[in-house]
Amino acid sequence: MPSLTLNSGVEFFYTDSGVITAGDYITLVIIHGHTFHSGTFQRLNPFAEPNSLRIISLNRRCYPGSSAFSAEELTIFSEGTEAERASLLAQQGRDLALFLEGLIDELSLPRTGGIGLIGWSMGAIFLLSLIASVETLPVATREKLSSFVHTVVLLQAPSLAFGLPTPAGWLIPHTDPTIAAEARGPAFAKWVSSYFVHGDLATHNLDHLTYSNTDPLKVSTIERLKPEELFAIADFAPAAQYDNIVGLSPFEGPVFKQTNKALFDVTVRGAWSGTKFWNVYGSAEPWNIIYAAWFLEDHPRAADAPDLAIHFKVIDGSNHFVRELALLSFSVLVETNLHL
Repeated sequence: MPSLTLNSGVEFFYTDSGVITAGDYITLVIIHGHTFHSGTFQRLNPFAEPNSLRIISLNRRCYPGSSAFSAEELTIFSEGTEAERASLLAQQGRDLALFLEGLIDELSLPRTGGIGLIGWSMGAIFLLSLIASVETLPVATREKLSSFVHTVVLLQAPSLAFGLPTPAGWLIPHTDPTIAAEARGPAFAKWVSSYFVHGDLATHNLDHLTYSNTDPLKVSTIERLKPEELFAIADFAPAAQYDNIVGLSPFEGPVFKQTNKALFDVTVRGAWSGTKFWNVYGSAEPWNIIYAAWFLEDHPRAADAPDLAIHFKVIDGSNHFVRELALLSFSVLVETNLHL
């Protein structure tokens, strides 16, 4: 299976739907989320060539085929200072930027079709790290990426992806005291793939969201998967190594600063000149996905500065799991101007 190794020795495994032989095409590069890795997106591949798309999904570090973190790096994740954690997170963004540059060169990706970057779920943290890294990249790398990347999609990004503090009284399975520590992984998988019945989302009011009220007529995605299907798309080990840490309070400060730099810093956004930024989510997702979208929609800088614009798309009735979005994803991506 394909992989790309940086000069530093860091290796990233990736899947590739394949080159489009007839004419130019758009390349989608997807960064996966918590637990569910690049295997999650293979259901999209049959739709790639008919839509003139090439879909590349990488595995983040510690996921199958990609480099593990060193013992020193894992210690920084778990015990480091805020400055050390911020530096380590920033390095992930630079590595991903260099990986993207390597893909462009190694696969001869077409500039005319360009690239759409997608950060799914917690993968949005690492996508924003890539975006924020632009000022630290070599000039040639910066110019190349800016000329290729025309769209950034924060796909179903939770509040933790932006470093938002959890509102008082609200939970996710990893912080739910009624769930035993050893049961939180499976509980999270069921919770994140359930269909939630929220109230009026137009209010942007937390009182209209729910932590546990799910649609009794719809079985969660995870419960419909056969064991072999689950193991083809998930790896639970990296959660304990670093994903749970990056996604909870220890990293709130660095992630929040990164969000503001990537999305609301005029210089950074200017370096990605011409790139459109989108937030896409479903109306039946967990509360923290919708709460995160409200944060972006209500952010005063995004509302007042055209150069910092973020566009939004809500998929009515959709839960969080990308397998359920296999057919919807392409209509959404077309609507979000990936073909312009």
